[in-house]
Amino acid sequence: MKSTTQATSMHIEEPIRIGFATTPEEKREIYRFRYTIFAEETAYNLTQADQQINLLYDDWDDWGILLSAKIGSTIIGTVRINIGKTSDFHPRVIQEYRMDKFRKFYNEEDSPYFAITSRCIIHPQYRSTSAFWLLTTKLYELLFYEYQLHFVFVSCNFHLISMYEHFGFRRINKNTTYPKTGTVSSLVLVNDLQHLRRVRSPLLRSSRKSSTLNEGSVAWFNSEFSYEIKSTINSRLITGDELWAIIYQYLKNISNQTIALLQGLSILEAKLFLHFCSTIVHCNPGDSITADGSISQEAIVLLSGLAISSQHATILPGQSCGNSGLVHRTVHSSTVVAETDVNILVFSFYSFISFKKRHPKIAAKIINNLQQ
Repeated sequence: MKSTTQATSMHIEEPIRIGFATTPEEKREIYRFRYTIFAEETAYNLTQADQQINLLYDDWDDWGILLSAKIGSTIIGTVRINIGKTSDFHPRVIQEYRMDKFRKFYNEEDSPYFAITSRCIIHPQYRSTSAFWLLTTKLYELLFYEYQLHFVFVSCNFHLISMYEHFGFRRINKNTTYPKTGTVSSLVLVNDLQHLRRVRSPLLRSSRKSSTLNEGSVAWFNSEFSYEIKSTINSRLITGDELWAIIYQYLKNISNQTIALLQGLSILEAKLFLHFCSTIVHCNPGDSITADGSISQEAIVLLSGLAISSQHATILPGQSCGNSGLVHRTVHSSTVVAETDVNILVFSFYSFISFKKRHPKIAAKIINNLQQ
C-alpha cells in the first residue's frame, strides 16, 4: 500500500472504486490502512502486537466481508460487515444491539441473520468526497437487496451519530462503553423508504422503491420501538429553532447565557452553531458518558439529570463533561457516569471543522471560550 503522504497527493479526479478484499494480500492491505489512520490520526490505544506488525485486525475479520474504496491502487476507505445468527455473536454483542428484541420480529422456528457493520474508516483527505457514500451504498444494496436482510446494526461514538442519522440509521437507546474507544451508541438501519426520504438520505438513490421486501419489518420496528422513536431527537429532523427551544426547556435559561462554550455569541450565532454541530443524546443510569483514557473528539455539556465524575465531582445541567476535543483531539482524564437518566449535548469535532470554514468569526469566539 502507498503511504499516507502518497495517498493525500493523489488527484481526486480519478474515480473511486468500491471492491471486496478477498485475498490475504488485499486483507492485509486493509489492516495496514486501519493501523495508519488510527495510529497517526487518533493516537488509538494500540496493543503492543499491533505496533510490532503495523496491522490492525481482530477475530471478526476472519469471517467478515471487507469492502475497500480505492483510487487507483491506493486504499482511501474501508468498512467491515459481519453477517450471522444470534448464536454467532457473543452475548455482549447481542446485548449491545438488543438483538433479542429484534429476534421477536421473526417466527419462533426461524433462525434469522443480522448484519453488523464496523471498522468504517475514511482517509482524512477524502472525507469530503463521495467515498463514505459509495461504501455505505454498496453496503446497503448488498445487505438489503442481495442478502435480503431486515436489520443492519452499527455502533459509533456520540460525535458521529448525526452522520449516521443522515444516512437513515436510527438510535435504539443503548450505549456501551469500551476501554479503548470509549462510549458508543447503537443504531439500526431498516429499509424504511419513508424515513430515508424524511432525512434526505443519500441511500434513496439506490433504493428500490417498488420493493415490498421490508414493509413488514418497517411496520414492526415503528411499532416495537415507538418509544425510542418518539423520545429520540433525531439530528436530521429538527430545525435550529426547535433545538434551541428544547435546550431552553432543559436548562430553564437561554443557552448562550448558561453554556460556557456559547458565551459571547448572539442568539442567532448560538442557534447556528448548535444546529450545525450538536446532537442531543440520551444516557441511561449507569451509562458512561466519557471513559478515562479514551480519545475525545467532541465537547459534551450536560442538559438534564445528574452525572458523577471519577474525580468525585457532581456535574449539573449546563456544565461540561470530560475533556473537550472539539478543536483538537485530546484524551479524557476522567470517567463521567450518568447518575440518573440524563440528556447530553454533544458537539462534534468533525462538524466543527466544516463549521469553521463556513463561519470563521463565530468559530473564533467559540475557540476563545474554550481557551478561557
